[in-house]
Amino acid sequence: MLYCSKCGISIRGNKRCCPLCQGELTGTPSEAAFPTLKRARITSLSLVKLFTFLFIALEIVWSAVGFLADFTLAWVPFAMAGTLVAWLDAVLAVYFRNNVVKNITIQVYLVMIGGFVIDRFTGFHGWSVQWLIPCCFLGLVTTTIALGRGLPLRLEEYILYLAVDMVLSLLQTIFLVMGMNAFVWPAVISMAALLILGVAALLFRFRDLKNASEKLFHM
Repeated sequence: MLYCSKCGISIRGNKRCCPLCQGELTGTPSEAAFPTLKRARITSLSLVKLFTFLFIALEIVWSAVGFLADFTLAWVPFAMAGTLVAWLDAVLAVYFRNNVVKNITIQVYLVMIGGFVIDRFTGFHGWSVQWLIPCCFLGLVTTTIALGRGLPLRLEEYILYLAVDMVLSLLQTIFLVMGMNAFVWPAVISMAALLILGVAALLFRFRDLKNASEKLFHM
């Protein structure tokens, strides 16, 4: 341990001079009182900047390809839209990396929105509303419950995600009413399953739902 004869204090670590009087120290250096934390080589901001650079670069490439082809390539707009979705997906994954349930929820909603948009702009064959969206809702709820049990989390920490999934799944009725869904079985089954889950949460887990709502809205 180092020692300052002028101040009469002992100092841990490897110091060149006394932190009080800046005088010379005697003795043998020892381990520091507090461990030195290593700085992360790649920060979240660095990842976001990298993804943003790649996004802008790819959008420039797609625009150049479209211009050189005299805008006759039908796949260029889809490539640009897909690049945008991929960029949003990557940025949100970095931003919500510490909340696995929220991260996966946002990713799945992006998949549903992106799938519907692609279906609409490719002649609308109906696969997005017939299969993709219903299966995504069922898979999302199943994954959320599995993650909540496996991490493990308290029910009040993820029950609001289940409640939001239940409410948003009912939007599938819009496709049914407008006649956009020619094969209604998956949509009806997913809505019915999530409604049953919602009723069960209200009847048997109302306190958890109430506590989660109070934390979210600071009530």
